[in-house]
Amino acid sequence: MYKMSAKPMISAKQIQTRVKDLATEINSTFEFDVILSALTGAFMFTTDLCRAMANFKHRIAFIKASSYGSGMESSGKLKVTGLEKLDLKGKRVLIVDDILDTGRTMSTLVSMLKEAGATDIRTCVLMNKEERRSVDFHADYVGFEIANEFVVGYGLDFDEDYRTLPEVWTLEEV
Repeated sequence: MYKMSAKPMISAKQIQTRVKDLATEINSTFEFDVILSALTGAFMFTTDLCRAMANFKHRIAFIKASSYGSGMESSGKLKVTGLEKLDLKGKRVLIVDDILDTGRTMSTLVSMLKEAGATDIRTCVLMNKEERRSVDFHADYVGFEIANEFVVGYGLDFDEDYRTLPEVWTLEEV
């Protein structure tokens, strides 16, 4: 059985402020053609990030990338769908994801985009769990550094629950 923490780890106001700052940073440092959002966890973050970008006129594409089932630990097996439908040859791509944990998902996605012909790839994550890294991978743009705790809300789920919360909370076993 699980319960949410007594208070949010990251408030909705903190998220919105940081998303605006990230949008400004990305706009000033990377000229891209496509935002590639990793569903399902990054959908809220991607939407808010796109809204915050001035004169946003880029293509938005979505892929489904998952290594979690109904538990709190990654299965270690990445399933990616939707990438086969995209023409990324010669494109500059910004990958947006909810969380950078072990690094395996993002590292694999970057390799797949290179194979698909993308010429410049940058990564943006809402949260980074550096202490969980099992591969040498670091995001170009990071919203928040967080401890090794299981988090839900703002798009992130536990067994398809908690996604619509406007804040990020920790989930604890009881």
